[in-house]
Amino acid sequence: MKIILIVIAVLFTIFFAFSQNENVKKEVYVLIKKIDEVEIRAYNESINASYYSKSESERNSYFKYLASYIFGGNSENKKISMTSPVTMRLHGNKEMIFRMPDKYKLDNLPDPNNTNINFFKIPPCIKAAITYGGYSNKKIEQKKIQKLSKLLLENNIQHNNKFEVLVYNSPYKIINRRNEITVNITYP
Repeated sequence: MKIILIVIAVLFTIFFAFSQNENVKKEVYVLIKKIDEVEIRAYNESINASYYSKSESERNSYFKYLASYIFGGNSENKKISMTSPVTMRLHGNKEMIFRMPDKYKLDNLPDPNNTNINFFKIPPCIKAAITYGGYSNKKIEQKKIQKLSKLLLENNIQHNNKFEVLVYNSPYKIINRRNEITVNITYP
């Protein structure tokens, strides 16, 4: 009985520690309008780090390489705050993107130790977003893309067909997870 109580206490402590460690900066946007489950949002310009590889076998390592950069794998051995969400493009080269904290510009970021990490600016834009919980996977993503596309079409809102998955939580968080599918739109 004591062992069971100890195991429960340890699991509770681990769960509590990870749930309290969600102190990463949340991405800021302005909600313009809500249409059913879809939010129309205005995003500010952002500076981003991205990683991708032509090798399919490396796709599961994208997070590891970007995390290494922000945890000090750079020319200044500098730790950079983690921001949320992490973005995965579902188009083009399917890169993973970390948004850099607001204090960084392209000219003051430390150089990455990994030369496959790239930096770029995303200009201000308008996006449509649909939110969902749980862990994301291709089947759920496709279902949400279809739903988002249908609602945009019904409301005569044009989009660029370049969908992205935004993941807000660490993989250790089990409940109350937040994910989104977003796409750039043309809005009045």
